[in-house]
Amino acid sequence: MAAPLFPHTKETTDIYSLSDQGLANIYRFVEEIGFGNWGSVWACEHRNKPPRAPDDDDECDRESRVAVKVVFRHKTPTTAARVKSLWNEMKIVRSFKYDPHPSIVPFHNFIITPSYALITMQYLPRLIPVEVSETKAREWFRSLLSGVEFLHKRGVVHNDIKPANILLSPATPPVPVLVDFGFAEKYDTGSRKAFISNLAYGTPEYLSPERARGLPHDTRKSDVWSLGITFFEILVGRTPFEEHEGEVFSTKEDLERYWARTMKGKWVGVWKFSRGVEKLLKRMISPNADLRYTARDASADVYFMDGMIRFYLKTRKSLANRVL
Repeated sequence: MAAPLFPHTKETTDIYSLSDQGLANIYRFVEEIGFGNWGSVWACEHRNKPPRAPDDDDECDRESRVAVKVVFRHKTPTTAARVKSLWNEMKIVRSFKYDPHPSIVPFHNFIITPSYALITMQYLPRLIPVEVSETKAREWFRSLLSGVEFLHKRGVVHNDIKPANILLSPATPPVPVLVDFGFAEKYDTGSRKAFISNLAYGTPEYLSPERARGLPHDTRKSDVWSLGITFFEILVGRTPFEEHEGEVFSTKEDLERYWARTMKGKWVGVWKFSRGVEKLLKRMISPNADLRYTARDASADVYFMDGMIRFYLKTRKSLANRVL
């Protein structure tokens, strides 16, 4: 893992105010790796890193980088809102700095300059692939469910789970890592209103039916819906309610037709995977939120049990049926 920009301990800060030149003296912006209306994400290198040896491979080069999410501080109300959003995102990912999870992106620092606000995090260059074998994806699913359960226990919902927000760690085997907490919210778990929202933002194809319509809903259940849609897409290459891969939703009417399919809960097209993962996904992508799995329920699903345990339970059930 790449080292944080500034050395620190629990007793020192990881939030800095610098001049623009001070930032330029520390960072070299290598390439833009993401862009949105709010700003951009860059792969950066430390200016003071040791010179690269001639025999260093690309992996060593990647390990020396950090990911930097940047908001430009133009003097407009919109920019002020974006900086506030970035600050909120920072507080959420920072809260796991000394309580980490392998499937949650590690936070390094927050930096403010006259022209920019930045979050620095671990650099992960590989996007999770889609249309992969179930054998390969099964442990990814287990790890991501564990990560989402970890968030929910700590009062955090991601609100924008999708394959584009899941990267792979450089570990062997690689671990899926949830990134981009720009839409995330943190709740007081002791409040009666914890996790309840009627907001409808997020990526349309991954919105739960109740969230898409702006109805009061449990945001944790919407995270699970989005994660179920994501699992299906990792296996099949499209979401379960797309009539064909790459279906475009360019108008409100297009989206309404798509969301009507989600309300029915009937998958379209062709898919091929085991009965075990199909049962799991049906419970995660239930249009009835009351019947939908929580992250904890999904993590404990029989699909993730070791083969010997599944064989034992199946055998015991068969014996019980014979006795009856």
